[in-house]
Order: sequence, then C-alpha cells, then structure tokens
Amino acid sequence: MDQGSYKISELEKKYEKFLAPSIEITLDGKKLDTSKTPITELEVELSAGGSAGGCTFTVDSLFDYEKSEWKNEIAKSVKVGTKLEVSGGYVKRSPLFYGYVDESVMEHSNAGAPKLKIFGIDGLGFLMSCNEPIYGGKTKSKEIITNILKKSVAAGFAKKFTVDSGNALKEFTTPLVKERMDDFRFLQLLAQRYGMTVTSIDGELVFDALWKESESIIKLTMGKGLLSFTKRVCLRNQVGKVVVWGRDVNEKFVQGTAVSVKTGGKGKSAAQLAPGLKGAVLREFSEFARTAEECTRLAQARLDGLSMNLVSGEGVCIGIPELIPGRFITVDGMESETEGVYFLSKVTHSFTAEGYYTRFEVKGGKTE
Repeated sequence: MDQGSYKISELEKKYEKFLAPSIEITLDGKKLDTSKTPITELEVELSAGGSAGGCTFTVDSLFDYEKSEWKNEIAKSVKVGTKLEVSGGYVKRSPLFYGYVDESVMEHSNAGAPKLKIFGIDGLGFLMSCNEPIYGGKTKSKEIITNILKKSVAAGFAKKFTVDSGNALKEFTTPLVKERMDDFRFLQLLAQRYGMTVTSIDGELVFDALWKESESIIKLTMGKGLLSFTKRVCLRNQVGKVVVWGRDVNEKFVQGTAVSVKTGGKGKSAAQLAPGLKGAVLREFSEFARTAEECTRLAQARLDGLSMNLVSGEGVCIGIPELIPGRFITVDGMESETEGVYFLSKVTHSFTAEGYYTRFEVKGGKTE
C-alpha cells in the first residue's frame, strides 16, 4: 500500500497539466485495444469503509447487426472469472484496480445500440464466497486473518497481503470462532473489534490500523485541484463511554472501559463538543475477552470506531490516480472550520466523455 505523499504541483508535471485522460484495461494478461474497443465510461471504486472494491466499464458501438454478434470477440474476452487490471491517468498511467470480472451484462434496446457492461470486484469480493467455519483453538488472531487473505492470493484474485504491521494483535490471545458467516463479513467484524481497517489497493489486501496513521497523502486546495467539498458533523450514535464485559478462565466477569477518543486527528471529540454525551454509555459483552486488559483494548477500539462517524464528507477533484482510501487527505482554501485533515474512506475514479475526475468520501473522529 502506497505510503508516499504528493504535491499537486508535482503531479501536474508528471501528468502534463492533467490533459488527455487515458485508461488501460488488461484481461488475463492481455491488453485491451481501446482504439478498436470503444469504452464509453469506466469507474473504479475503492473502499476502506466496509465494502469490497469494484470496477465497471461499458463497451458501446461494437455489435454487428448483420452477423448478430459482437465485433472483435469482445464478449468472449471478458467472461466472468477473467483477471481484470485497470490503469488510468493521462500521458502516464498508474495502477487503479486489480481483481476479476464478476458479472457481464448485455443490454439490447430499440432505443439504441447494444451495450456490453462489465463489472469487476477485487480480492475481497472472492472472500464473500468463502463460508467455511473457523474454530481457532490455539491459533492467534493474526494467523487466522492471514490464512483468510491467503485464499484470495492463492486463487489469483490478489497479489499479496498485509496484516497488522504494528503488531497490535499480539495482545489478543482468545481463540476465535466463525460460524454461518462468510470470510469477508468475518474480517469486517474483526476489524471493528480490533480497531482496524480492511481494504484492497492494487491487488494488496490490507488488514491494519490505518486510522492510527496521520500523514496526508496530498493537500488539495479549493480551486486548485479541489472542485468541491462538503463537511458535516453529526452527533447521532455517538457515546462518551464504552464498557466491555468478558469472562476470565474461571468464568468470573471482567470489564474494561474507554472514555477518551484516541484517533481521528486534532480537535474535539463528540463528548467534548456536547458534554451531555459523557452520560451516554455503550455496554457490550464479548465472548472473546478473558482479561480486564483485553476488555479495555476492545472498549477503546469500539469507542474510536464509533467516533470516526462524528465527521463525514465528500469531495470532487481532478483525476488523481494516486488518491486511495485508507490514507488521510488535507483540504484547505475554505473557512478554518472546514479546512483540515480527514480519513479517506472511499475513492472513486471516473472516466467519461466529460473527462477524468476523482470523487472521495472522508470521515473523522474529532473536529474544531
């Protein structure tokens, strides 16, 4: 996962003033000739907020009415299960998506020429089809998560994976159990429990504490690359305290408490903005906590996760291939209450007849 930082001026030079948007699609290792296969629109959606990433593109004006078939054998080239890679940018391109064709749709209508729509999904999507139960025994959490992600790499739908680079999971030793749940949902459950994020970036599956990082991938200024930005602050579902209960090895109750938000950047938390929220308490029982220390860590992760919904927003900027979810972004050129650093929860790269634009969604646990 890219850990670099960029300046808009440097990217402007790299992409020659962001002129002439271009894409490159590779199917099972073979590049699709876009000069012979007109792609009318393409969209890549990357998420670090609870969903798998996806890619869609539309092929138009390639149907031979006399022969009643698709030209260039395009329909045969994009069968479901085909490995799909997408790069995008301008004169120079950067990788945007790695996954496989999940669905193909052929649309016929009296109102216009037939269209072929292709839907791709990343390696996390494959894990939605994996439903085997897991009985952890003495296997640690990190090893279980690693074994799950290995499935997608082994199937060819991902290149590699990163799990818990900060080694925070070593503190959790309670055996894990998974029943009646697919692997993707299980990873999301564990991410919520441990204060982690699950995402897929250019074929790399990531399960890590991305909220804990704070360095911005880029600073965007309104009118200079940033075309629009909306920020909202909402106290809905915010709490001032989280208490997690568990049972120790002797079946005695243990508990841990968290009252201070430790993520989300600078500023004030929900309880600091509205002191009345200090009396709003969330109590949960965990079958996976055996000590007071584990309860406390789980409570802190839960509080931090809830706090990240205090601030949300979305923006649109010129097409920037380097923009990915799971990193932070700085926006300025507006009033001080809106300017700041936000966590990127979703990034969408869109290529249409109007050009190449990047939409993004953000969130944060604190605000000024």
